Formats: sequence, C-alpha cells, structure tokens
Amino acid sequence: MTPPIPFLRPNPPRLSDALDQLRALEDSGVFSNFGPVNTNFERRIVETCFGGVGAALTVCNATIGLMLAIRACMREGPGRRYALMPSFTFAATAHAAIWAGLEPLFCDIDPQTWLPCAASEDELIRRHRDGIAVIVPYATFGAVLDLDRYRALAEAGLPVVVDAAASLGTVTRDGQGFGAGCPLPVIFSMHVTKTFAATEGGLIYSADPALIERLRVMSNFGFGEPRSATMPGLNGKLSEIGALYALLKLDGLEAVVARRAALHAEYIRQCPGLDFQHPTAARQAHQFVPALFRPGDGERAGEVRAAMRAAGIGVANYFMPHLAEQPYFAGFAARAELPVTRDVSRRCLSLPLFDGMSEAELGRVCEMLDSALRHHRG
Repeated sequence: MTPPIPFLRPNPPRLSDALDQLRALEDSGVFSNFGPVNTNFERRIVETCFGGVGAALTVCNATIGLMLAIRACMREGPGRRYALMPSFTFAATAHAAIWAGLEPLFCDIDPQTWLPCAASEDELIRRHRDGIAVIVPYATFGAVLDLDRYRALAEAGLPVVVDAAASLGTVTRDGQGFGAGCPLPVIFSMHVTKTFAATEGGLIYSADPALIERLRVMSNFGFGEPRSATMPGLNGKLSEIGALYALLKLDGLEAVVARRAALHAEYIRQCPGLDFQHPTAARQAHQFVPALFRPGDGERAGEVRAAMRAAGIGVANYFMPHLAEQPYFAGFAARAELPVTRDVSRRCLSLPLFDGMSEAELGRVCEMLDSALRHHRG
C-alpha cells in the first residue's frame, strides 16, 4: 500500500539530542521570566536574521505578540475603532485586534502577490482615516511586504503592526532578513507548523530597541516597576524550554529554508496547470505551497481537493472562507469591495511541503494533481 503524504510533517528540534543543554537548563533553576537561554536566543536571532540591528522579544505565541504590539502602538481617541487588515489572512490577526478593543476593517489583496492591495488600503484610509487606530498588513505566506510604504503611513500618523507570521527565514532582495532595520514591530510565528518550527512561540522584532523594551514590560504584566503595573500588560513570556527549542532550530534554519525553496521551485516546474504566488523575496520561507487553479478549473476545485485527499495526499485551502466570510467576523460590516480576495480564496489549493520531503513524494503529488485535473475537466 502506498503510504499517505501529509500536508505538513512538523519537524521541531529533538531535545533528546540536546541533553547537555537541557540538563544545564534544569540545573540553572530558571524556567521562565526572560532567562539566560531566552536572552541568548534573542541576541542570536538579531545577529543571524536581522544583521545585528535592533532588538527582539520572544513571546509565548504570535497571536499574543500581535495583541501586545497592537495595544502598544494603536492610536487611541474618540472614534478610533478600526484595525485595517486584509481579509485574506488567518483568524489570529482579526482576533488580536478585537482583543485590543478594535474592529477589523477588511481590505482586498493584490491578484499576483496576494499581499494587501495598496489601492484598496488607500480607499479605506480615505473613507475611514479618523477611525483607523492601526494598520495590520499581512506578509502573505511568508512573502515580503513593501515596508517603506508602511513606514511612511506610520510617519503620517497611522500606526502599523506587521503580521509576518510565516516570514521568519525569508530573505529580501537586498540580502537581509525580512524586517531588518524596520522600526515598526514585525511579528513572527515559531509554531510547530511553520518553517521555523519550535513547537510553540513567537517573536517581535523592531529596529527600535525602546519599543521592544516597552513590549517586554507589557508582556510581563505591565510591571514597569518591581511588582507594580505601570502600563497595560498580560503574561506573554516564552518559557526557557520554548527558547531552547527556538535556539536549536536557529542553527539549521538556513538549510531548511533553502531546501524548501528548492522543493517549491520544483512544484512550479511540475505543475504548469497552476498559477503560483508572484515572488517578492530573494528567498521565501515556504510553509507549504499555495497555488491557484486556473479560472476554468476553479469551478471544480472542491472535487479536485477531494480526489487528492482520497488518494492519501494532504491538501488544504488557505484561506477559505476568508475572514469577512467567517461567521464571527462577518458581523463587522466595514470593508472595501473584496473581488480579488473572493476569487483567490475560492481557487486556492495548498500543496504539501515539509522538511525531509523527497522528490519522489513531490512527484506523486504532482502526478495525482494532474490526473485529478484531467479527470474533472472531462
């Protein structure tokens, strides 16, 4: 029997292969509260991924990181109620804004990059400028956003928090890790399903160390003075065990991202019947392989997905339904027209990708996809 091919196969570091470091952690008696392992990881990731510029803060997960950054940066005042974001993103982005007391304001996406559409954002800014408390652009599937654009918006009085959940390991065309040198808070995920798989956790990076220190205080109950809250806060700290997972993952990140990029390129070569995300990075940290059915095939997308799953091949459809179509978020009526989001979400097919995936497994996926497409075209 042919073994199934999973959509994702999580590959966090093995603590059983790092017993000396684990024993040293246990012997230290420090298990949280920004201990030495966490401090070492924060220092090393700034050096490794961000050119040694700025500072980083670990958090227990990226959703908490978004909540902290939105609460710290949002512009408050009468009528400031909206968080402007794409509808083509994960639910965590909208939930984080709502937990900060805001309402999602959904913009459309670009038809090629699937990043937030600048024209759609600008339209909503014109209509709701006095009501926007923060902008939360999403670096779709690990792509590179135009951070100069968002920095200009922030300097014009519209705070920006960058959701880069899948982008840790992405390299820009100038050879820098995505976000390097940017003073805006950039939030990354280290969830086990991401390319940077560290079981659970998140990271906030900024070129502004003062902002990171403010967020650090907020993530420790707002204790700006010993045992005394001086600002809004919650418990967002990453444990020392979580930091050890992250530190171990950092050592192999370059090879992981390079291997996944090679597999992604092979998917493009072997699947000429699909459209792929237009690249914006020198090298993208691919979590999986999102692609679009051609318009004529999109009508049978559900049938093709079902055929792939029946053949033991894990596929998914990110993001369908998109946020504005999900029951809880649909109640927030303020949005632009979303024709591209609607079209892309319905035609999207996410294909398997994982560390250790073989060329033979990838070939099986592509062969089955081609067969399913030909069958359902009649």
